[in-house]
Amino acid sequence: MSGPFAMGVDTPQEGERVGRRTGWRLRLHSTVTIGNVDRFVADPQHTAALSGEIELPGITRRIPFRNGTFQLFVPSRGAGLRLMTYEAEFEHAGARHRFAGEKRVRDDFGFDLMPDTTTLHSRLYRNGDAVEGGGVLRIGLAGLARMIASMRAREAASPDEAARAMAVFGLLFGRNLREAYLSRPQAWAEAARRRAVPSEAGWER
Repeated sequence: MSGPFAMGVDTPQEGERVGRRTGWRLRLHSTVTIGNVDRFVADPQHTAALSGEIELPGITRRIPFRNGTFQLFVPSRGAGLRLMTYEAEFEHAGARHRFAGEKRVRDDFGFDLMPDTTTLHSRLYRNGDAVEGGGVLRIGLAGLARMIASMRAREAASPDEAARAMAVFGLLFGRNLREAYLSRPQAWAEAARRRAVPSEAGWER
């Protein structure tokens, strides 16, 4: 994933605007590792390990990170909003940094499934919770396919077990997308049908 990013800003949107103007970008190269797929599915946060490398604006080398976390379809306070979160810590130039990003999965008007699942609203923190940068990263279809292919089931005992784990992950992913993007249109259609049918007391409103 990569996208416009700027240091010295507080929000992803501001970082995206500045990054587009200056050409600054941040790139995230990551691998998601699921320890035990049954525990992953049962966990309401659907937490997996995240590792890889990050490229910061103005830094020519990739900086490795480990012990990061990835969470899939985490419930949030927003109505109908679920989050896919990425967090990773690394050290650079004698300081501790934390990258945090979220994909916001919600059925709004129009076809927004692809933008929602491929857009990462991101912030960079320094030495704790001090925001030092922000931006919006995106991943294309080819990159999304590579990311899915990079996922690993760490505790799989055989290739068949690994294949089963990835199949279970696919079912979980598909079910959550269906609930997020298909349930609301069905509810809208049902509400419209009820309004169109007269009740004993008159038209429903």
